[in-house]
Amino acid sequence: VMNSILAGISLARGMLMTGQALAAFTAADAAEVDAEAKTALAHFNDDVTGAKTLIENAKGLLICPKITKGGFIVGVEGGKCVMQVGGEPVDYYSNKAAKVGLLAGLQQYSMILVFNDQAALDKFREGDRKWEVGADLSVTVAKVGATGKLDTTKMQAAVVALVFGEKGLMGDLSLEGSNFKKLTIEE
Repeated sequence: VMNSILAGISLARGMLMTGQALAAFTAADAAEVDAEAKTALAHFNDDVTGAKTLIENAKGLLICPKITKGGFIVGVEGGKCVMQVGGEPVDYYSNKAAKVGLLAGLQQYSMILVFNDQAALDKFREGDRKWEVGADLSVTVAKVGATGKLDTTKMQAAVVALVFGEKGLMGDLSLEGSNFKKLTIEE
């Protein structure tokens, strides 16, 4: 067990260090995130009943097309996201989290934060600060049922998180502690 815990800590540390050592975010990176976000949004619209209405009524969407989460006891997650307002990309963000607890495995998934409230969207987009779910940003997590329908009881919250397209096995799906930081496109 101790070796498994140490291996998990080593994996988490390696993923965090790799994320910190990545090159600058470029226009090519932005184009790649835009293309992946377009694909993820199309899959979401095709697979989820009521998605189109939810997306059309949103003040803004933070689309994270590919978040990778992994670890054993200690885990990390990360990915790049694009903020769309009126269907157009306006900002880019990194998503990172480090977690300790009952988690084991490796998983990739997509997530959309739906901003239903203009004040919440404006507050999220202002400045260059880092936003943490649970501390700075109150997010309601909505589930997509087995029938492909949204849990409509939670759709009116100021910010709603939709997690979909899970691949792999992971025992922890909490967004608590996840943070988002605005990226600057470097030439």
